[in-house]
Amino acid sequence: MENISSNELTYLPKDPLWEIAEKLSNEELMTLCLTNTRYYNIVCNNKPFWYWRIYKRFGDIEIPDSLRQECSDNPKCIWDILTMNTLYMFGNNDQGQLGTGDTNKRLTPTNVMNNIKGISCGYEYTGVITTDHKLFMFGSNGSGQLGTGDSGNKSTPTFVMNNVRHVSCNYKSTGVITTDNKLFMFGSNGFGQLGTGDRRNRSKPTFVMNNIKYVSCGEMHTGVITTDNKLFMFGWNGSGRLGTGDENDRLNPTEVMNDIRYVSCGGSYTGVITINNKFFMFGSNYYGQLGTGDENNRLNPTEVMNNIKYVSCGITHTGVISVDNKLFMFGFNEFGKLGTGDTLNRSVPTNIIDNINYVSCGGNHTGVILVNNKLFMFGWNKFGQLGTGDENDRSNPTEVMNNVKSVNCGVSANTGVISKIQPNKT
Repeated sequence: MENISSNELTYLPKDPLWEIAEKLSNEELMTLCLTNTRYYNIVCNNKPFWYWRIYKRFGDIEIPDSLRQECSDNPKCIWDILTMNTLYMFGNNDQGQLGTGDTNKRLTPTNVMNNIKGISCGYEYTGVITTDHKLFMFGSNGSGQLGTGDSGNKSTPTFVMNNVRHVSCNYKSTGVITTDNKLFMFGSNGFGQLGTGDRRNRSKPTFVMNNIKYVSCGEMHTGVITTDNKLFMFGWNGSGRLGTGDENDRLNPTEVMNDIRYVSCGGSYTGVITINNKFFMFGSNYYGQLGTGDENNRLNPTEVMNNIKYVSCGITHTGVISVDNKLFMFGFNEFGKLGTGDTLNRSVPTNIIDNINYVSCGGNHTGVILVNNKLFMFGWNKFGQLGTGDENDRSNPTEVMNNVKSVNCGVSANTGVISKIQPNKT
């Protein structure tokens, strides 16, 4: 991998724009680069600039190989992890899923932990990964989904494992991937969603497969991608959500597709993106959440769109981002969770907003991050899960926070955000 030391950076030709850009906030810099081609080419799309900025801010630090690997050696990604790593939680907290040490809901973003690089909000529980790859879990634990070896709830972040680089939480089952690409599963296993070959719950992390680079846990089904881009599915197969052409459950990982870059398992359906950005869907389509223009289930992967780089499948609604950063939403639109300004369902992908970097679809609410790191929320807000300080639903994208790196909307009306430290609001 590329390795630029501070000494080497001293001899790099620096454009005067670098010094100007260094004084700008992430939001100001991204806005400038979107409107000024010269800034984009010399600053935002320039690897040496971001390495220079890292070392200028943090000194001659050692960037771990694991971090470089996680970011595909993209220094902008490394910068974001180093500078935006504060965890904020808000919304429903009846099982301690916000990690605040109590069960009181929060209507506004509440600082819970620092030095966090990954988060996944499941059904009444949450998993987070620290910048040094430690896994902490909190919330409901009736099926052992926290991986703590018992079934007692935890209202504060509880350490579970070391050397974890990814976590996926959904309906009472959890998947984690270690830094050496091993898949561990724990929690509910009534439909074989842990991939262990049986239906017995696990209250501790249980090894399942090697050479796994990504896992997505859905509502009692799971999808994983191997390091050679093969998609394996397992668990409940009602409505064809495993994409195997039938509705028979699978207790063991079953190969379904090749050349897959990303998978998102939703309530009873699944979305995948190929390495050439083709978007496929399969499973339940009762509300049009597959985006096929009808309400017929699909038992096999069905191509829906081209030029898609990201998908998030909620319980009954879906968000996708195109390679040119356009957000499309479709499916069930109760509470306005599609962001269309109404509550009418959509069975075809509908463009909502441009310049989007990330989307997360929860149970009945949605969060999106713009390329300038602004967070917008919309949908159901009964428990304050939109972070707006009230309990009023929003059917249009509503700005909530700045300097946000990632957002994860939970199944049970809670939200987690990783961002820079936010100023106190008076």
